[in-house]
Amino acid sequence: MMNKKLLSLAVGATLLSSAVQAVPWCHKGTIVQIADVSWSGAQIMANFTGTVPSGVYDPEYYITSTATYNYANTFAGGGGGFGGYSVPGSGQVRVIPYAPYTYTNMVGPGYYYTSQGVKFKLEKCYTIPPLTVHHELAEVSPDIGGGDIVFDPAEGVDVIKKYWRQAIVDPNDDDDYNQPERKK
Repeated sequence: MMNKKLLSLAVGATLLSSAVQAVPWCHKGTIVQIADVSWSGAQIMANFTGTVPSGVYDPEYYITSTATYNYANTFAGGGGGFGGYSVPGSGQVRVIPYAPYTYTNMVGPGYYYTSQGVKFKLEKCYTIPPLTVHHELAEVSPDIGGGDIVFDPAEGVDVIKKYWRQAIVDPNDDDDYNQPERKK
């Protein structure tokens, strides 16, 4: 009896610790839509590699999802660095399909055919932190902000304008400001 309690406690602690450490994709990074793509059935087949494994529930759906995933991976990488700043999924690209209805809503096997084509967007995660403050809301209602979306500049961003607009000043205050400084 005691062993079962200890085992259940250990399993519960493991599940809780994994849930606590889970961070959403591109958390505190910048997600940029890099493409809005519309493919015909022929384009789907051109981007599909390999074969459909036996036992796949809906081969047409599998072919399309694999083709879009293969295409998205051609844009993966990069993502940039930002002074040691770390973002989960930096440089990764994800596929967001939005048409046709039979593909995006998975109404059942046999309802979607690659001949219907597919429309999808590609979103890429960059390490660069967002330049606006993100307000995390439990729900969105028209009462918040009078129905308008409000963007506040991130703290310290207004200081960037000050430095961009300053004239170039030579540290020695002589006429060679565009030349490298020589040691004397």
